[in-house]
Formats: sequence, C-alpha cells, structure tokens
Amino acid sequence: MVKRVTPKEFGKVVAKPGTKEQFLVVVGELPTGSEVGIPVTVVSGKQDGPRVYVGSGSHTEETSSIDAVKRFAAWIRPDDINGTLILVPLQNPPAWAFRSTLYPLDAPTSGDVGVGGLTSGDPTGMMTPRVLSALADSIATNINFAFELRSTHLDSINYPFTSTFFVSNEPDDKKKKRLELAHKLGNELIRNRPGKPGGVLWILDSRGAMTTSVEAGEGWRNLEPFPSINIRAIRNFCKAIGAMKGELELPQMQVEYSILHDVTSNHGGMSHVYVRPGQYVRRGDIVGEVRDMFDNVVDELKAPANGIVGRCTLLPVVGTGGRICNIAETDRGDEWERRVVPELERQIGLSGTPRRRD
Repeated sequence: MVKRVTPKEFGKVVAKPGTKEQFLVVVGELPTGSEVGIPVTVVSGKQDGPRVYVGSGSHTEETSSIDAVKRFAAWIRPDDINGTLILVPLQNPPAWAFRSTLYPLDAPTSGDVGVGGLTSGDPTGMMTPRVLSALADSIATNINFAFELRSTHLDSINYPFTSTFFVSNEPDDKKKKRLELAHKLGNELIRNRPGKPGGVLWILDSRGAMTTSVEAGEGWRNLEPFPSINIRAIRNFCKAIGAMKGELELPQMQVEYSILHDVTSNHGGMSHVYVRPGQYVRRGDIVGEVRDMFDNVVDELKAPANGIVGRCTLLPVVGTGGRICNIAETDRGDEWERRVVPELERQIGLSGTPRRRD
C-alpha cells in the first residue's frame, strides 16, 4: 500500500527494522488539480548499517536510470540489506508529467532551474525548488552515502561511466575514498574531475555524505542493456558500502580520465557519425562529417586526441557548435582494444549502421 504524505509528514517517518514501505510525497498540483508526488521506497534491514539514498530522474529524459531504480526498489527486501535504503526513481515528477527536462510552468524555465541544477530548495517557491526542498530537506535526511543514476541527453547515447563528482577544494583523503568507491561500481570508465554545483547529490555531499554517480543509456529510450547496467551499479554500490552482502561485479579493465573532449561542428547541416560508444580512436581519426542539403561535405570532424568515445549524437540535425561525440582522453588504446568486454557492455549498439564515407 502506497502512503500519501506531505514532505513534512515524511520527515517524521521512522523506519522500523525489517520493513519495506512505499510513499508518495506530495509537493503540489498541476493546472488540472492533479497531485504531483515523488515516489519513495524505504527499506530498513534487520541489522544496523548505513543510511543510503539512491535517486534518479532529476533529468527526466534519462529513462533507463529511472527504470533501474524502480526495478531495484521493487525487488529489494529487508532481509537483503543492512541499514536503511531510501530509493527515489523519479526525482523530478512535474517535468516527467510534461515529458520535459524542465517543468515548463516555472518562470523562468531556462538555465539552472532544474532539480539537477539548483543549489538549494524552497518549500514555498516555484514548483522545481519545492521538489528539491522535499528531496533534500525531508526525504534524504541524515544520509551517510548517496548515489545518483543518470543516462544521457535527448540527442545521444553514451558508454557507461562512473563520475567521482568531487568539489575542487575537497581534502585529498576524501577524494581518495571517493575514487576507491567509484572503481567498485562496475563501470569500465571512471571520470575523475570536479562536478558542477547543484542538485540533490551536491547538497547531500555538502552535508557530509559520500556521493558518486553513474551514467549509462540513451535519451528518452529505455532499452537493454542500459537498465541492467544501472541495476548492476546499484548492487555494487550497496555492496561496496556495506549495505548488502556479496561479491562485486567488476570488469577486467578500468580507465580513469580527467580530460573529456567535445567534438563539435563548425557548420550546420546533417551529421553522419562514424564511431560508436566505447570505440577507441586515435588523434586525427575521422569521427564524423556534416553535409549540407546538396550532400556536400561542409565539415570533416577528427579526433582531437587519443581516447575512448563516450557519447555519440543520435539526432542528425546539427548547427554550428553542435556536439557530434565526446572522447575520454587516454593512451591505453592497445590495452583497451584487447580487453575482455563485459557481457552487458557487449550488447550496446546502435539501431543501424552509418552511411559509408565517399
């Protein structure tokens, strides 16, 4: 049975050991009068352990991460964990209702007004700050570890990676522990560079929680293997912090990177991408081209460095400055190409093949 509560009422909930409860935390109403609620599952184990927050859907186009948290929350039992898990598959329900990244009835609706961009909530403000206030100030309280799952933007597909999400002035000992945790989540790529301020994870980190995040998927598409890759990451996260028992599911090889190159077009037209997520490219390799409406090549795009293709665009409409792909810089190409690719990652593919270059 799902319990309907206000943020203030949820803040008073005390989870009893050995229980699993579902809540809808109501934060407001749509113009139709329909309620807007944040779905929350609280699972409390019989043994002591950490208080853990797992969330997704701050960017609502990242549907494979939403599905992963939803499925994990439905599966997990109190007997499986130590401590308390707070699971929120959809952190931005008003935007979801409009099939939009941002809630369009907020004013303004551009810039950092998304749940993932604000640095604080407001329980009496616009809808989005109200949502963030409910998440950070009522739902995710007294958190020891926090984990956020993401996918990618509307226009792209990306290869799974873990982000350390540290702040630039973080003490070295915390950076080290965060990086160690990032390696245990099971992705081959580890992005180790400062994150941008804003969102639930940033707020919880500033309050002392150890945080990290992963990204894997396609914008507005929820197709395997990405939900399963994200579920694997949740399991590994819970095992790594002592909330679950069991062996970690780790790849043969992991690559840390701090430099990420966006490959962008200088001209507008139709893009043709010649690389795939997870592919190793070398400096000067042609990764794509842009053609005008007379089918003339107006831009030939080359890899600016050696590295692994992380994100590729799926939409052929491109203007000046449009990103075709990005490349995680590393010189470990020979090793990467010889590695044993994990079973789930072997299933990552595109729905067809690019046109042949003339």
